[in-house]
Amino acid sequence: MKLLQIIILLFLNFQAFGQKVTYNHIVDTADVETKKVMMLFENYLASNPHNKGKNEFWNIEEQQKHKNYDFLESEFQPSLYMGFPVHVLSVKFRNEICQIKAQFSYCKADGSPYVLAIANYIAKKEYRKFKLFNALTVNKQTWNCTTVGVVDFYYPTYHKFDYQKAQKLNNFISETCNNFGVKPKAFEYYLADDYDEIQVLKGLDYYIGMGGQSKPSGKATDDKVYCGGLGEYYPHEVFHVQIDEHFPNKHFWVSEGVATLLGGSRGKSLDWHIKRTNLYLQKHPEIDLNNMLKLTNLDGETSYHYVLGGLIAKKILDKGGWSLLKEFMSSGTTDEDYYNAIEKYLEINKTELNDFVREQLEIESKKITVANNVYKK
Repeated sequence: MKLLQIIILLFLNFQAFGQKVTYNHIVDTADVETKKVMMLFENYLASNPHNKGKNEFWNIEEQQKHKNYDFLESEFQPSLYMGFPVHVLSVKFRNEICQIKAQFSYCKADGSPYVLAIANYIAKKEYRKFKLFNALTVNKQTWNCTTVGVVDFYYPTYHKFDYQKAQKLNNFISETCNNFGVKPKAFEYYLADDYDEIQVLKGLDYYIGMGGQSKPSGKATDDKVYCGGLGEYYPHEVFHVQIDEHFPNKHFWVSEGVATLLGGSRGKSLDWHIKRTNLYLQKHPEIDLNNMLKLTNLDGETSYHYVLGGLIAKKILDKGGWSLLKEFMSSGTTDEDYYNAIEKYLEINKTELNDFVREQLEIESKKITVANNVYKK
């Protein structure tokens, strides 16, 4: 969260100065084709790509197929194109394809670099003019692809495809879409042992936050799921692809809570997160859950919007079934809307949340323990 605040602050500062583009000395600006690609890239950066509108510098095919056609634009909040100075490291031609490697960064007051990302773009001719393409469009051709049901699974050559898990994911899709009354849609699902492999495939040689211990991680976009560490079954992100667009009038905690209720988080079930959150909160009575929307991460394994959002969603589902949960999914986008929805559907006022949530965490934890003991017998 602190990192996000820093990035947003930088965004506000950089917006006042606009996007600056410089080039590494190895770039041959005298070459005619290189010069065309340089102008293309500069024009694209100057065209406010964060607005996501129709863009004359991006290829037509990807714009027609994808609502958010630049797959790297939303990698950072509020956008990759938030105004960081851009330094083009290389412009490299290979046959009819040109790769642009660009560093989004600035120099801090102490002289040290702050690098947001090193991103790759592809430039190819479309109707005799260079246009930009996603690196993923080219790079994914080096991975294997297997289609099962509505899912095109892309995976590295070292990975042994698990058809059983792939079918399990399709079963999850069918059941979830049926419960919400929507039609399953086809999408691409990229998987690898480590999420950084996915990022490289997408065109990110480096991004802030890269590295550290490898943990299950994923992200969903309009028609794609990217996941590392869980193979062919990452239902949390798949929920977002299949369901979110049908319920646009919902709070962030509603979306993440229901996704965790049905698909877990980071490879662990909602029950798992409830038990550890209950133990943690018992040791920290000073934490005020009356204002729970201000809370972010419990630790590196559990985030409050997943576990507490999931608990609230579970209570609503238990009370009124799928019809009530669907009403909850359209209860408004603001924090006030979220608290009002809890009061409406669970009859719990905001001032009562601290006691209610702690009580329900304890109740659910005891149920989970009993169920586990019965299972072991």
